[in-house]
Amino acid sequence: MIILANEHIRMTVSETGAEPVSLLYHGRERLWQNENGSWAGHAPVLFPVAGNCHMRVEGKNYPLGRHGFARRKRFCVLNAAPDTATFRLLSDAETQAVYPFAFVLDVTYALRGNSLEICYEVQNPTEKPLYFACGGHLSHALFGPVGEHLLIFPEEEVFLSHEHDDDGLLTGQTSDMGWGKTLALSDDFYHDGKTLILCGLRSRSVTLVSRSVGPLAEVSFAGFGNLLLWRPEGARMLCVEPWSNLPDRAGEEREFKEKEGVFAVLPGERKRCLYTVTYF
Repeated sequence: MIILANEHIRMTVSETGAEPVSLLYHGRERLWQNENGSWAGHAPVLFPVAGNCHMRVEGKNYPLGRHGFARRKRFCVLNAAPDTATFRLLSDAETQAVYPFAFVLDVTYALRGNSLEICYEVQNPTEKPLYFACGGHLSHALFGPVGEHLLIFPEEEVFLSHEHDDDGLLTGQTSDMGWGKTLALSDDFYHDGKTLILCGLRSRSVTLVSRSVGPLAEVSFAGFGNLLLWRPEGARMLCVEPWSNLPDRAGEEREFKEKEGVFAVLPGERKRCLYTVTYF
């Protein structure tokens, strides 16, 4: 475990998955700690895909699982300081069996005052293009029942959720969640395995607010095209998830590199994806 700290935040990160497992803001835990046994995760790194996104490369299908493999792999600590640390994952025979690319993945966490900056950087060490997608899955422990919270966007939005089936694949249907700058949460908000999938948002940030306490956290996701919201059954938490890609549509068999939200990294180059969480 690596511990980062400044005057506001104390965060513990596991080398397994480079996953934050605890984040104390002025002494109060802000990451989900599985209080009802419904989900043991905290803030997994989603790479080289987010969600159920099939890996088809040059006409061959590879058995890549949902959310990819980074969350289960052991990273090495590349460097660590009191308020920042970088974790590195290298491709190996196991990863290439499901994702046929050589890569270097660096995940950097940096504390900036009351903000946590999260950066995913992918380097291509080969002589052919590398393709990847990624996403965040950071949880937020709520201050009371889910229904006492809401999400506030800086821009007027039409909230259309892209529906998915039990395998996490898009059905082509959407649900109208209303419009405006505020998305209110209910106590049964998107439970029992469902995910609210928002794309095409004009806003590049969203603020999670408690009706009784006030703002809890702002997530800025300029480097990501999509925003997903999820919580496990009965949990007083909400995952606010910036994803570059969307899940596949049921029956889709496109080449991975042709999918929206998949980045190309040319030989010897690198791509950075960044988002920030500010706590209040």
